[in-house]
Amino acid sequence: MAVQNNWKALWGRRTAEMGILRDGDPRKVFLELKRSDGFDVVEGGISYETFLTQYRQMKERLSRGLPQGKTLRSVYEVGCGSGANLFLLEHDGITCGAIDYSESLLGCAKQVLRTADIRCDEACELPVEPKYDAVISVSVFGYFTDESYAEAVLEKMCQKANYTVGILELADLEKKEAYIAHRKRIIPNYEERYKGLPRQFYSKVFFEAFARAHDMEIELMPVDMKDYWNSQFYFDCYLYKR
Repeated sequence: MAVQNNWKALWGRRTAEMGILRDGDPRKVFLELKRSDGFDVVEGGISYETFLTQYRQMKERLSRGLPQGKTLRSVYEVGCGSGANLFLLEHDGITCGAIDYSESLLGCAKQVLRTADIRCDEACELPVEPKYDAVISVSVFGYFTDESYAEAVLEKMCQKANYTVGILELADLEKKEAYIAHRKRIIPNYEERYKGLPRQFYSKVFFEAFARAHDMEIELMPVDMKDYWNSQFYFDCYLYKR
């Protein structure tokens, strides 16, 4: 992913506890993968049950774009990190692939995933072949430098997907001021801690315009994760090929 340099350095230092990944307990493995992907910033973290609810909702919405009677069989993730989302998908028998620029996080993913279709590269280098039923990106677009880069990545995601594209956990531009104020209240030394680590916010209009230009159906919805500190400021976007 082409992200701000400070973000890239930060994600390059993240990793998971290999002992936990080798433990074999799916719940422990999944939560450790999520922790290494940055879901350990404030409060007590997000519960396993909340993550599972998000996963089931995502899987159901990805399936909406498939022809009637067809089952979701393959999903590719842009910015997979340690592979937590793909870990659940593979457990459900779905073929997966992924790209991420962090070698350390991909090293964790390779410990727990079966797929060999894992690429260490920037998101803009996403290969459009082979194609997958759905292509997703979860909590990643916020690290892109600007809308132009995001649009270029989204274009490739649509080319790679046979049916559905899902972009989850997008920071809502209309709620930017409230988001920053909330983060300052709950994170000690927020200004110092996040200096040089900007967040990219998006207008829903950006995705609606993309959908119209590509003759795709679009579904926008608030993030519904009861114990996720950012959910009130985020939205999800699903694009369906006609």
